[in-house]
Amino acid sequence: AADVSEADYQKAMKDILGAMQASGKAIREPGDLSAVVAGAKTIDGALASIDGFWAARKDTEAVKMNAASRAAAVAVGKAAESKDVAATGEAMKALQGTCKACHDVHREQLPDKTYRIK
Repeated sequence: AADVSEADYQKAMKDILGAMQASGKAIREPGDLSAVVAGAKTIDGALASIDGFWAARKDTEAVKMNAASRAAAVAVGKAAESKDVAATGEAMKALQGTCKACHDVHREQLPDKTYRIK
């Protein structure tokens, strides 16, 4: 895997945030879940792009957390493809849980309310 800088990592997290927000909106205002399918692909792709960041740091726990988040993103996409709004919402909650678990361990809020990677 190519070297992943902190700037690359932060861009991936911002891409994920945008996809999470768009997906959440599509779930709350059901009708067409295609935005959730697309969002799940964006999230999985962004997470895939940072696999090397944690591997380079030899942080096996973070590598496992990233893999769990990728699996959860795929589950969101599959639920959305089935057009089951309730299942998609539950899958999104599970994905959010994987995000929070990693952020709690690997992210630190700074006094200016920005974050840095621990």
